[in-house]
Amino acid sequence: EFVWDDWQHAHWTNDSCTAYPALTCLAATFNPELSYRYGKALGEEARFRRKDIILGPGVNIYRTPLSGRNFEYMGEDPYLSSVMVVPYIRGVQENGVSACVKHFVLNNTINVVVSERALNEIYLPAFKAAVTEGGVWAVMGSYNKYKGEYCSHNDTLINEILKKEWAFDGVMLTDWGSAHNTNEAALN
Repeated sequence: EFVWDDWQHAHWTNDSCTAYPALTCLAATFNPELSYRYGKALGEEARFRRKDIILGPGVNIYRTPLSGRNFEYMGEDPYLSSVMVVPYIRGVQENGVSACVKHFVLNNTINVVVSERALNEIYLPAFKAAVTEGGVWAVMGSYNKYKGEYCSHNDTLINEILKKEWAFDGVMLTDWGSAHNTNEAALN
């Protein structure tokens, strides 16, 4: 909506926003009630600005300090992230604004090799809680590959786990450049 060579936005009255602490800070409070209030405030502000979706919360488990997205994730503890993501989502979505949990999943390296146990015990719990307990309306895929297939159109992750196992029926969207094959993305 922002046009670089135009001053039309200078007259807007609904373009202010509040700078909230990063999600790592929110998770560090260990306070689900605060997470709910945080999400509710975000949802209210988004509704005021006539937005339909918030591209968050981020619950990817980060494994390297080199990731430029670490600040927007809830940390490295799958249990803590699972507990904190549910009230955040409920708070946002009470306002009729969709939360979009991201980046599903393993957004750490180019082609992730991980055991099934690590996948299920470390990387998936917060996403599962977002879907099955939080009722999130949207999920955003990640850029990387899992088992040689891009996550944003990965049959195992999207069809087998997200849709069949967790019964997700919301919107699955790619991050800006994470779809590499439109046929596979549409199928999955």
